[in-house]
Amino acid sequence: MKKLSHNIAIMIVCMLLGIMLSMQYKSVNYNQAMSSLNNKRIEELKEELIKLQNQKNELQDRYTKLEEENQTYAKVKEGDSEAVQQIKNSLKKARIFAGLETVKGAGLIITLDDNDFVHVEDNDILQIVNELRASGAQAISVNDERIVAMTEIREAGTNIVINGKQFKAPFVIKAIADPDELERSMTFIGGYLDFLTNDLQMNVTLKKSDEIIINKFVDDGTVIRTDLLTPVE
Repeated sequence: MKKLSHNIAIMIVCMLLGIMLSMQYKSVNYNQAMSSLNNKRIEELKEELIKLQNQKNELQDRYTKLEEENQTYAKVKEGDSEAVQQIKNSLKKARIFAGLETVKGAGLIITLDDNDFVHVEDNDILQIVNELRASGAQAISVNDERIVAMTEIREAGTNIVINGKQFKAPFVIKAIADPDELERSMTFIGGYLDFLTNDLQMNVTLKKSDEIIINKFVDDGTVIRTDLLTPVE
């Protein structure tokens, strides 16, 4: 009888220990899960805080720029001559960049002309213009037609159309930039001018000049069109 009681007591103790261990295990798992969840939430909150901080900085920069513009416009409204001149200078620079102002400077003049067997093609002019741009030319014209972003150079029968106007050879290409650098860039062996001169035997002349005048772009409304464009605020 005593042995039976002793076994029952041991069984009860084991059950209690099992229950306690089970509860302890669940408690540890729960604490670990909560800790992991808290860490995850902290990381998410940190990321969200960084995003909000970046947005705040961007908005602050935008606000500062708008405030500066607003102050400039306010000065213009009040008749501040310095602010007016600043806006005029910015507009002038934009017009020069767009090709809407006649400009002058040192540069290079390239003339392409037909020979008895080879005629100047639109691709010849395009290649030269592209190489001039790549060589740092700040303004380019072909037969006094200013080359701008929307300029087309294409063949039309026996003529070549530039800015909607038809031309025949010779084609005089003017470019404003450092004359020596332009000449080096355009006359290297294997370049397109070398191909035209030595392979095709086209009549090609180069001339450096201390003062080249390139006329402004004049549009009749057919070259530059913006009727389908809407600015993005």
